[in-house]
Amino acid sequence: MRHTITILKWEMSKIINNWQKTLKVFLLPALLLLAAINLFPMLMNYLSTGSLQSRPVTFVNAPDSFVDYFESSPKSSFYSPTWMTLEEAEQIVDSEGEGIMKNGGVIVFFMASENRKVVDFDSCVRDYYSRLSLGQNTRNLNMTVEIDYNGDYNSYLQAEQFKADIGEGYSPYLLEHLGQPYLDAGGGERWDVDVFNPFTFVTSNRAVANLGASRTIPSMMILLMYYCIYSLTAETLAASRQSGFLTKVYLSPISKESLLIGKALMVIFVGIVSAVVTFFLLFISSWLNRSNSAYSLLPFGLFLTPSQLLVFFILLIVAAVMMAMLCFGITFKIRRMQDVIMNLQVPLVLLIFEFFGNMFRPSDAIFAEYFIPIHNVIMSIREIFNGTYSVWTVLLVICINLLFAAELFIICLKSKDGMLHIAEEGGANDFGKSRK
Repeated sequence: MRHTITILKWEMSKIINNWQKTLKVFLLPALLLLAAINLFPMLMNYLSTGSLQSRPVTFVNAPDSFVDYFESSPKSSFYSPTWMTLEEAEQIVDSEGEGIMKNGGVIVFFMASENRKVVDFDSCVRDYYSRLSLGQNTRNLNMTVEIDYNGDYNSYLQAEQFKADIGEGYSPYLLEHLGQPYLDAGGGERWDVDVFNPFTFVTSNRAVANLGASRTIPSMMILLMYYCIYSLTAETLAASRQSGFLTKVYLSPISKESLLIGKALMVIFVGIVSAVVTFFLLFISSWLNRSNSAYSLLPFGLFLTPSQLLVFFILLIVAAVMMAMLCFGITFKIRRMQDVIMNLQVPLVLLIFEFFGNMFRPSDAIFAEYFIPIHNVIMSIREIFNGTYSVWTVLLVICINLLFAAELFIICLKSKDGMLHIAEEGGANDFGKSRK
C-alpha cells in the first residue's frame, strides 16, 4: 500500500509540476470543445445561408404592426429581410420562391379574412379584440402567420430560430397595441411572469435543455475523458517503457501490483477531474446561452437534480476505470511504441462515431446495449439527462464495466514482459524476448 501511494504521488507531481502538461490534460480539450460548441451555430448558418450572422427571411403582405414590431426587436439585426406584396409573391412562387428556401431562407406569409374574404390584417385584429370585449362572435374572423421553409434540416432550423426570435413575441405585441378594448374589458394577462426567477427558468427550459444535452454531452464527455486517459497511459507506460525507465522501476523492490495500481489511480483521477472540469464548462455555457439559438448544441437551462448528478459522477468513475484498464491492457499486449499509439487511437475513432451517432439517434437504448462496456455508460448517462434511467440498468452497467476492468487488470498482472524495455527488434537491449 505504501508503494502504491508513493507511485501515485510521484506520478501526480509530474503532472502538477509541469504547467504546460497540466493545461494540456485538464483545460485544453474542454476549452477546444467549448469553442467548437459556440462556433457550431455560426458554421451551420454559414453552410445554409452563406452568411456568418444574417439570416435571409422574406415577408409577404406584412402588416404595419409587424413592420413596427420587427424594426423595434433587438434580434432583428440577425436577419436580412425582404419585403414583398402579395402580388409580387405570386409571381415568384413557382420560380424564385423555391430557390429562396433552398438557400436556407424562410418565407413568412400574413393572411387575414372575414367570411372567407381577404381583409387588412391589422383591421382584422382590431375587430377581433373589439368583438371579444363585447362578447360577440369571432368565428368568421381568421388571421394566420405562416412560416414556409424547405424540407431539409438547415431550413427547418432557420424556421425554428425565426419563430423563437421574432414569431413568439408578435402575439403579445398585437394584444398590447391593437387590443386595447379587450384589455380595458379585463381580458389578457393580468400578471407578468417573473422571467428573472431561477425557478421559472428551470421549469421553463430544463426539459428542452436536458433533452438537447442528452444527445451531445454523454458521448462528448466520454470521448474527451478517453483522450485524456489514453494520452496519460501512452506517456506513463508506453513512453516510460520505451525509454527504459519503467524497467528500472519494475526491477526495484516495488511490486508489480503496487506499480500498476499507483499508475492506474493517477490516470483514473486525472481523467475524472478532466471530465468534471469539462462538465462544469458545459453547464456554464448552457446557462450563458440566453438567446437559445436553434443551432446550439447546448440549449439554455441545463440542470440535473442531486440524485441525477450522483449517478452521473458514479458512472463517470466507472467509465474512467474501464478505459484506464483498456489502455493498460493494450499497452501491455503490444510492444512497439508506434503500434501502441495506433491501437490506443482505435477506441478514440470509435467514440467519435459514437458521438455523431448519438447526436442524431432518435431512439433509446435496447437492452442488449447495456452489456457493451463504455457504450452502456454513454447510454445510461443519456437516460439520466432525459430523466428515464433505471436503478437496475445503472447497476448492471456498473457491474459489466467493473468486471471487464478487473479481467483486464488481471491480464496486465499476468503479463510477463509488459514492463520490459525493448529497443530495435533483435537488438542487444531487447529484454522482452528471448533470443535463440
